[in-house]
Amino acid sequence: MRGIWMRWPSPFSKRLRDWLPYAVGVALLATLLISLAAVAIWQERGRQRERATLATQTIVRLLEAHVVDVISQADVLLRTVALHYHLPPRADARTTSSGQVARAFREHSELAALPGLEGYRALMPALLSLCVADVSGEVLIGDEQGDNIAARDDFQQARALPKSGLIVRGPVQETVDGEVRWVLRLSRGLRNESGEFLGMVSADLSTDAFAAVFTTLNLGERGAATLRAADLSMIYRHPWPANGRGVVGSKEVSPQLRAALAASPDSGEFVATTVVDGVPRINAYRKVAGLPLLVLVGLPESDFPSGWNLLDTSLLLVAATTLLVAAYAALQLYRSSKRQLDAVQRRYEAIVESSHDAIISKSLDGRVLSWNTGAEAIFGWTAEEMIGQPLLRLFPPDLLDEEAHILQRLQRGERVEAFDTRRLRKDGSTVAISVSISPVRDGQGQLVAASKIARDITRQKMLEEQIRTLAFTDALTRLPNRRLLMDRLERAQQNGQRQAEWGALLFIDLDRFKPVNDTHGHEVGDQMLISVSRRLQAAVREADTVARLGGDEFVVLCERLGADETQALRGAQMVRDKVLLALAQPHQIGELLLQGSASVGIQPFLGTQFTPVELLRAADQAMYAVKRPACVHQVPAAPQLP
Repeated sequence: MRGIWMRWPSPFSKRLRDWLPYAVGVALLATLLISLAAVAIWQERGRQRERATLATQTIVRLLEAHVVDVISQADVLLRTVALHYHLPPRADARTTSSGQVARAFREHSELAALPGLEGYRALMPALLSLCVADVSGEVLIGDEQGDNIAARDDFQQARALPKSGLIVRGPVQETVDGEVRWVLRLSRGLRNESGEFLGMVSADLSTDAFAAVFTTLNLGERGAATLRAADLSMIYRHPWPANGRGVVGSKEVSPQLRAALAASPDSGEFVATTVVDGVPRINAYRKVAGLPLLVLVGLPESDFPSGWNLLDTSLLLVAATTLLVAAYAALQLYRSSKRQLDAVQRRYEAIVESSHDAIISKSLDGRVLSWNTGAEAIFGWTAEEMIGQPLLRLFPPDLLDEEAHILQRLQRGERVEAFDTRRLRKDGSTVAISVSISPVRDGQGQLVAASKIARDITRQKMLEEQIRTLAFTDALTRLPNRRLLMDRLERAQQNGQRQAEWGALLFIDLDRFKPVNDTHGHEVGDQMLISVSRRLQAAVREADTVARLGGDEFVVLCERLGADETQALRGAQMVRDKVLLALAQPHQIGELLLQGSASVGIQPFLGTQFTPVELLRAADQAMYAVKRPACVHQVPAAPQLP
């Protein structure tokens, strides 16, 4: 039987030999296709995860910029109050009653012509309270007037650390109009020119101030964005979980987040199930620059293709069926993955396109690769006009070197955090922007492009300029006030020291101005002061500074009067004579014709031997030394400083 078996194999054996090469071929081809499909899906999954990470990082940077914007608006108000409100010296605060201190506080303030604390709160309704405390912690002005906040840790930090800057505490619960609200407590210390601690200005910022920032983000149905404090206490979240705002103040987070923060405190990514709502998400976090805050953004894992489970199913089908089924399954896997990836890409593009900020990517040679509608709104150029064009067309001529410096920093692996600069619009006008730039690298870590986010800060700059104007100019005459005068006087002394040139202060006091107010009213008096200010500006040299100290007192700062003291005094006297002549002319106020005159004291100076305060006091004494009842006075040489 053995020989027969060998010479005449059975039909089954023959069929096996016939199909074996095909079976092996099919198996090999199937294995090759499966391997290629697996590699393709793995690569697509890797690219998808990179894009998902880029999407979350971009949203985190956008969210950080808007959070900084909200805090900065509140800080601008705190800085303004800290700049204007000067508390009485410590000795006065210890030897007077709280009511006297409060009155003295208001008398020292230079905001008599400006809105009070309620006026500042009106600029930002999210500030639930605003108060100012003295060195002992007693609240002199504000919602908590009469309370003592010396035991608060922000007050102790402001007192102990001269350069503590903006202090952020919270979230904490405060009762406002009978309602318990969650707030962030923002504080700044008040100090005089010598650095002595005088007190603190503090405000409670409602956590609802971040609602507009968070609700504008397009995170899909299950995406989430969170703002937490440095100790991971929750401040705000969008969307809120089923139990609503009961999670505010909670420090419960996933172990993956704590591990990621331990490894990279400033920024990073991690995948975890969110503790608050139990949704698995791909997350990115970022520490807010200069603030004890942390922003997090998570996109659900279900939005991204799983890939591998489908591949396993396809492998089982290929093992049990034909090569056609394997090829078909691989094709369907690719199409499914591609559709989901395209959906994620469209969502990412929707987020980018819905942003009011300019989101731009550029190649290493500076050419634009992407351009969103926010960029069109800010710069005026459409995507068709900008893609493929050099980004340098947005740079003013004096800032062309800025791009090369930015590229060098990116090549070193540095991120360019938010910095203020200027760019050109299509119509040739300039726009103030705040820019953040991050390097974009390929899978091998090579720098291939750069991602840029630019925010239009024109309105913020205008607000800062308005506040600066209020801080350094007289509200009635728009002349420099005492603070700006003292600053310019100090610089004039320093310039005179370097160049060995004399300067002079002319202290001007209007004669018989009080009867004008008493007889004709303060409105006529104000119009006369405005007329005096205009005449003074017209009478002095272009380089001179005319300032109003208050009431009917003005000061003219004359610089560069020469190296010879006699010649310098003669120059100052010539300016004085022009001032007296200009002020001696009648003032036409409505139907009234008012005769005016003034007394002028001159105090020359050379270098920084005396402080600005001493020079101003000497000029005041020189004015009183020559003040007479007559309308116009001739002034002798200034007295010597003590």
